[in-house]
Amino acid sequence: MHEKTPATAAGKSSSATARAKVAGVPAFTPVRTRRAFEEVCDQVREQLLRGDLKPGDRLPGERELAEQFSISRIAVREALRSLESGGVVEVRTGINGGFYIRSSSNVDGITQSVQDMVTLGQVSIANLTEARVEMMSMAIRLACARATEEELDAIESDVEHHTELFKSGGGSRNSKSVIEFYRLIAKATHNEVIVLMIDALSEIIRDMLARIDPQPRKDIMQVRRKVIALMRQRDAEAACTAMRNHLQHVSDYLESVSQNPVRPRKLPG
Repeated sequence: MHEKTPATAAGKSSSATARAKVAGVPAFTPVRTRRAFEEVCDQVREQLLRGDLKPGDRLPGERELAEQFSISRIAVREALRSLESGGVVEVRTGINGGFYIRSSSNVDGITQSVQDMVTLGQVSIANLTEARVEMMSMAIRLACARATEEELDAIESDVEHHTELFKSGGGSRNSKSVIEFYRLIAKATHNEVIVLMIDALSEIIRDMLARIDPQPRKDIMQVRRKVIALMRQRDAEAACTAMRNHLQHVSDYLESVSQNPVRPRKLPG
């Protein structure tokens, strides 16, 4: 494979950028410094900030991007993978397949990053618990002020559903639905950032507990019933206290198992 000369590369990139502008699609400038894929990622993010790119927009194809940026297709692939793992773009398959700007929030990137930090010992269980307690306390306070009756009904319905599920032996931490309770409280805040953060923290703790003992105790539903009952009364402080005590019990359990993993005990209510 022949290497492009600087003049040839510059000519092709200029032509590709001009064609993009005429066609009304995102146009990028050649990469001159830094690692190529980092510059690609930065330019995509800059266009998002300016509004030149919007959720649902399709990025140019790999070959077209390589010409516009005046870099190799390998560097383009590395940039697209980085943007995908960061939740900025998503891959779609089929006739209209390609890389698109994500049209909805993606918690997977945040969850994986924090999980990796826990695995590497950079984040402790105590750190996770503190963050989760504070986020849930904030969510409960906002939800008590903002939640509609329909949203409170949805939280209560989730509690009743899982109560019956656990009675029949169908409840499991291997199912992500077990943490829907926390997500519904977060959604009742009407703040998508809070939903994103609570989703990530809840999923990390759920995964840790599932590895130890996939079957939660049935009386965990007593705590949830207490929380939603207090939220219906708009008693935010009492609901926060009940939630804080429960989450601290979960943290104590995880700490004890991490220190003595031979025989895990049942999680207290």
